[in-house]
Amino acid sequence: MNNQEIKVKDHLKLSPVYVFENDTLFKALDIIKKFKIDGVTIIREDYSIVGYVEKRKIIEILKLNFHNDNNVLISKKIKDAIIKYDSPMFLYPRMTLIDAYSIMKCFNLTGLPVADVPWEKKIIGFLWLKDILPFIEKNYLKIPV
Repeated sequence: MNNQEIKVKDHLKLSPVYVFENDTLFKALDIIKKFKIDGVTIIREDYSIVGYVEKRKIIEILKLNFHNDNNVLISKKIKDAIIKYDSPMFLYPRMTLIDAYSIMKCFNLTGLPVADVPWEKKIIGFLWLKDILPFIEKNYLKIPV
């Protein structure tokens, strides 16, 4: 198998790095902290991807809604706090690994969700830069001296 045939599906991980739109902002922050990432994918109950929210956006929302009432902050749901989701960025299983790497490097992302088909956008896993970087460096980033 040549390097152009290596696909995203060959390096896919089943990682729980997403939040449902009915989850709280605090749960999103907890996942961001746990996995040491800058943002998290938002999905519906049917696992279709609807958006992405960054850590800084969550903190901004929580600051704006804090009125000396911890219950308001703790119970603030993603779908109630974020009126418009950022456009979700995701990969497809049949994309080449080098294309996925290029997208992640271009947008400075540590990982991206993988969706099955464009019209459903149902999440089937994640591709992490740290998992594919050794393969990319070995097979694509050779610089002759």
